[in-house]
Amino acid sequence: MSKFPLMGTYLSRALFFVAGAAALCFSNGNSANILAAWVAPVLLLRFVMTTGPLAGFALTSIASAIAAFVMFRGAIPMPDAEYAIASAISGVIGAMPYLLHRLIAPRLGGLPGSLVFPAASVTLLYVLFLGSPFGTWGNDAYVQLPFLPLVQLASLTGVWGIAFLLMWFASAVQPLFDTRALKMNTPIAAFAACLTAALGYGAWSLYTAPRAEIVRVAAINNPAELGDRFFEGCVARHDYACRAANSAARLDALFALSETAAREGASLIVWYEGAAQFDEQFEQAFIDRARAFAESQGIYLIAGAVSVPIEPDAPMHNKAIVFTPEGEVALEYLKSVPVPGEPIVAGDGRITTLVTPFGRIAVVICFDADFPALARQAALQQADMLVIPANDWRAITPLHGEMSVMRGIEGGFGVLRAASNGLSIAADANGARLASNDSFVSPGAIMYAEMPMAHRPTLYAHAGDYFAHACAAIFLLLVFAGVWSALRRR
Repeated sequence: MSKFPLMGTYLSRALFFVAGAAALCFSNGNSANILAAWVAPVLLLRFVMTTGPLAGFALTSIASAIAAFVMFRGAIPMPDAEYAIASAISGVIGAMPYLLHRLIAPRLGGLPGSLVFPAASVTLLYVLFLGSPFGTWGNDAYVQLPFLPLVQLASLTGVWGIAFLLMWFASAVQPLFDTRALKMNTPIAAFAACLTAALGYGAWSLYTAPRAEIVRVAAINNPAELGDRFFEGCVARHDYACRAANSAARLDALFALSETAAREGASLIVWYEGAAQFDEQFEQAFIDRARAFAESQGIYLIAGAVSVPIEPDAPMHNKAIVFTPEGEVALEYLKSVPVPGEPIVAGDGRITTLVTPFGRIAVVICFDADFPALARQAALQQADMLVIPANDWRAITPLHGEMSVMRGIEGGFGVLRAASNGLSIAADANGARLASNDSFVSPGAIMYAEMPMAHRPTLYAHAGDYFAHACAAIFLLLVFAGVWSALRRR
């Protein structure tokens, strides 16, 4: 018997594994590529399905761990040694759907078998979302944001439906490797029908976007001359004269930029997260100045602000304050979800909206936008625009800013994000980018946009994560069916 067929089998497995592992490194994170996100699961799943379960799981865990390390390095500020351990854990978790599909799908076959991988993947993503302090970070749906017809599906299913289609494609096309013929079969036909329906819905959503009133808005990012902390350069914690002078200098720069934006016709001006910084005893002075400015310019000002308590170890208040053209404080929002380790007081998680002459506005702060439930509150109040003061860092730019656009598609409203050390972005309710500015490229630049103000009701806003729940139920049914099939054969 010739050894060449055996060698060919080993070679093909190796090629599938190497190509899949390489594509996986570009399937998410800042280096994400839309095509790689579709191809990587196909190749790795083929490798696992032609390899022993334990060997396939072990090697896929290694590939997933390396990919996690490459794709999200710096996203969580920690030493490389600790991050390597976190990536290894992530790799084992990420390989679980492949192992489950390897064990269950062959016992079911056909369409039911093809659903194991996507149902397991979405269930795992949802469980991690519920138990993780990082919200929807790492969800595969965000990679598809440039593909506007597809991501309109988020208005129906949230990010879960998009992730499901990505993974279903990987399992649906597996029969093609066995038959070596491009012929239709039940899994491929079912997937093609669902994908066609999703793209058709997306095209319809883009084509039927409602006519809207347009408002000119401006987002201020951090000027190059301003540091991240207002007390830098002050020798002592109690040197309030130095701290107050630094705080005033920050405000001078921010109000000067805002005056420029008002002259350029902006009716709503947004400052980034923590733009105004002051010790708590000087907060009222800032409020009085901002009220007078908004009234004199006839604009709405949404100011990201940090109030530092007198007690050295007490948590800070990270807030957004809305000032009206009448010189009133119309809304004050406290950041609801602190980044792990962020020394701030957490808000109550309740979103309120403000009615303006050009539409209804809601406000969240930076990390809050990674949790869809908060944005859903704004959608249920028929918000026309979600405003997000934010502060990032280089390793998560532009990814984090782009992620916020998905909240607008889910909730049917525009998104206006003003960021320091990151990406400021304006997008309409369909996720179409209207303007953007990377503060690392253009520090202190003012981003202008013509924002359409028209709320669009969505199924996801009203039904929430029902699709993820359905995937979990389907996955449990498939596991039961697979076990039952195994018992019957025995």
